[in-house]
Amino acid sequence: MSFALGIILFILGIAISVALHEAGHLLTAKWSGMRVRAYFIGFGPTLFSWHKGGTEYGFKALPLGGYCDIAGMTILDEELTEEEAPDAMYKKPAWKRIIVMLGGIIMNVLLGISLIWVVAAAWGLPNTNSPMYSALI
Repeated sequence: MSFALGIILFILGIAISVALHEAGHLLTAKWSGMRVRAYFIGFGPTLFSWHKGGTEYGFKALPLGGYCDIAGMTILDEELTEEEAPDAMYKKPAWKRIIVMLGGIIMNVLLGISLIWVVAAAWGLPNTNSPMYSALI
């Protein structure tokens, strides 16, 4: 039972980490005026999805990844409609494209700092003044 719970918690942790990473791309792309077509967690067949603000949000069957589909991520993106063309990523200034690419990384760093803070707040930090600590060093 605890093994199965560990597997479920591991998959949930990966899914949350991926969701936050992709949210970094999503939020910075929307802030930069780029059109985000889709934001999905997982791969494979779609379990369920909904549309809001021109973006399709949803979950797929295998929660081991995810993606954020930004219109015009490359100049080779031929699926641009006339409505999407002005908001294409490749038409935006380089500094905005860089911020969107860094959005996921920045979210990962913030997640790491948050997790360290939660662990330190919940279990505490080592007491460097204790004799036990001094004996280890």
